[in-house]
Amino acid sequence: MSLRSVLPPVVVAVLGLGLLSGIQDTGFREGIEADLTERAESALAAADLDGVDVEVTGRDADVTAATDIDALLATEVVSGVEGVRTAVAFGPNGPVSGDIGPAEAALTASDPEPTATEETTDGASDEATPADEATPSPEGTDPSPDDASAAPEEDEPENDEPAREPTRQEREDAQEDLVEIPNITFVTDSAKLTKNGRAVVRKAAEVLEEHPEVEVRIEGHTDSRGIWEANKRLSERRADVVLDRLVELGVDEDRLTAKGYGESDPLVVPKTFADLEKNRRVEFNVVN
Repeated sequence: MSLRSVLPPVVVAVLGLGLLSGIQDTGFREGIEADLTERAESALAAADLDGVDVEVTGRDADVTAATDIDALLATEVVSGVEGVRTAVAFGPNGPVSGDIGPAEAALTASDPEPTATEETTDGASDEATPADEATPSPEGTDPSPDDASAAPEEDEPENDEPAREPTRQEREDAQEDLVEIPNITFVTDSAKLTKNGRAVVRKAAEVLEEHPEVEVRIEGHTDSRGIWEANKRLSERRADVVLDRLVELGVDEDRLTAKGYGESDPLVVPKTFADLEKNRRVEFNVVN
């Protein structure tokens, strides 16, 4: 048998095997892509992220959404799907890069620092009156405290009367009003109050002034994302910031304490981004 008569069948067999292998590989790959796409879409639905398009090539996913924020949030979800190797975010203007916290980002997008003339709670300006505009002393007089003719200051009478303990009904009424205060929001991953957060703290100050007989503990909580120690420190800083702001608004500091619990006391078991948002909170609890 000559080589010429044997060679054509061998070539045909090799090509056939290659074609069969390619068809099997393509079918296997398409099966993986379809499975990852289905699981990614299920994860997005569970996270309440609608209108997101996921295109999987191999084990890599392109995630496209109507806004950059939604694209980043959706990419974070898809990246957590088992089997997905990489996920790239695409917004309305193309690829999106960055690191943003879920849900909270929309509340804290733009919050400039208050200027020197920002209006305070009582409507007064933060600008101090210049010293040279003070009322001058009559000519020929010495405003020095060493002036022998100056009238001696009278000692303030001491009030030794102990503070009255609030009644049970007063404590319950105060706690009910404090629970109704909306959640205080902060800039993502910081203890800086948002504009809305500052407004809520002013509301809290008003409630506390309506119940001057009670003492209150300010409790900071975070969600479970990130490092436990960092979350604990962040919750402590946020509680301290709220306390300091309340004192600035006129609440007696002796009535207030602050404590951070980090992620140790969640309000709900987190299953969605909305649950994470519920667990990020500041609470006011009557302690006396």
